[in-house]
Amino acid sequence: MAQHTFATALPTRLAALAALGLLLTACGNEPTEVGAPAPGSDESSSSAPDQDAPSAEEGTESPGEAPGGDSTTELTIERSLDDDEGLTPESGFEEGTWTLTCDPAGGDHPDPEAACARIAEVGTEPFLLDTTDMMCTMQVGGPEVVRVTGRIGDTEIDTEFNKRNGCEIERFAEAGAVITP
Repeated sequence: MAQHTFATALPTRLAALAALGLLLTACGNEPTEVGAPAPGSDESSSSAPDQDAPSAEEGTESPGEAPGGDSTTELTIERSLDDDEGLTPESGFEEGTWTLTCDPAGGDHPDPEAACARIAEVGTEPFLLDTTDMMCTMQVGGPEVVRVTGRIGDTEIDTEFNKRNGCEIERFAEAGAVITP
């Protein structure tokens, strides 16, 4: 039987910690940052413009403006709890269904003005983001599940928010004023 001393176990432990650090660093990055060059590398100092990025002259839409220029929002927000009885919902979370319209703000949403302001701020991204192929931290934030259907401008919305991993927890928080006022 081989004996392991501190001196022989240290390199193995350091290698494991370094691998864990790389994994955690990749999990915290946005999807577009994962393949991005490191700051200060030769690739990041390139002065060539991004071919896919629209120029300022092309008149890009603001983040809150709906695609196609239609600013009408009509959403149904269904809030429920997952069947996992071991998880406790966030304080104040109530099951039920709300409607939300924007321009003008209305519906039976508890705070339609704040919800519409949040949609204007973040646009459709949190409602369209698919995290299934993303590396996410393995954590569960709670049993809350929110189904959102309808449209934001010309974009059809049919998505579920939950707290089943780190990416979904972040996505849930990003749409907070809309789904958990």
